[in-house]
Amino acid sequence: MAATTTSTTPTLSQALTRKRANPLPALLLALGLIAAVSFAVLGYLESQKTETVVIFARAVPYGQQITAEDVGTVTVALHRPSQLAGLTDPAAVVGQYAARNVGQDDLVQPTMLMTAPPTQPVYANGAQLSVNMVPVPFSVAALGPVTDHDRVNIGFSDATGDASLCDAAKTAAASAEPTALSPATADTPTLRPYACRFLSSVRVLWLDGGIAYLEMTPYQAQALWAMQAAGVQLWGERYGIASDPLPAFERLDFGQVNPEELLAPAPTPLPRTDPLVPPSIPGANAPILGGARP
Repeated sequence: MAATTTSTTPTLSQALTRKRANPLPALLLALGLIAAVSFAVLGYLESQKTETVVIFARAVPYGQQITAEDVGTVTVALHRPSQLAGLTDPAAVVGQYAARNVGQDDLVQPTMLMTAPPTQPVYANGAQLSVNMVPVPFSVAALGPVTDHDRVNIGFSDATGDASLCDAAKTAAASAEPTALSPATADTPTLRPYACRFLSSVRVLWLDGGIAYLEMTPYQAQALWAMQAAGVQLWGERYGIASDPLPAFERLDFGQVNPEELLAPAPTPLPRTDPLVPPSIPGANAPILGGARP
């Protein structure tokens, strides 16, 4: 039996018949190009959209009420970072109070505004006087270079050597008795002059030329005025805000200087719960310093 052979050679009519092409890929490519161009055009048009926002036309210090002359408007891109969102209605800004110092051309943000004025006096640097505290002027010449972010220690020197001024609020500790010079007579000893640190870690509120305004309690301020009235020589020293408060009424004359303490390193700082709390004065119920001496 003979095998049947199937021929794969196309016939003449099949070879002359052109294969029809599939139009789908070309259509998809055209649609993609059209969509890309459309999105590009829409994106460009959207990027050109703008809106008007409120800016400060001039600097406004903290706590000052904002007037119509303080604000202006500027046109910015509609799509911008959230940090530059700003406010669009000037009427919503006028009449409110600056929550901090703001500069000219600053974009008005809600956090820059408050509805009521500060309840305490405010300085041009934005520092606010704490409740029940008073500002006391103190010469910068006695402090040296200082900023309104500093703390200072205040002390005085008594050329008479009368230890009652420094020891009025506490009993002199052992080994801290005032040192006497060689007495002229047994009945009239001459006391050695000394220095006394009066307050520690006092906040600097504001600097005005050669005057630093220090924040104190009314009693502290009155005690300082009493010392000045008594002609006591005052001195001050710059001190770090994170440093430990030093003991009040810490008296020392050079006859008491201890070499070990003189060469000892500064102690490790102690944790503080609230560095803004003003230091207290021991013996706050005692007579004002600088008054009549015993």
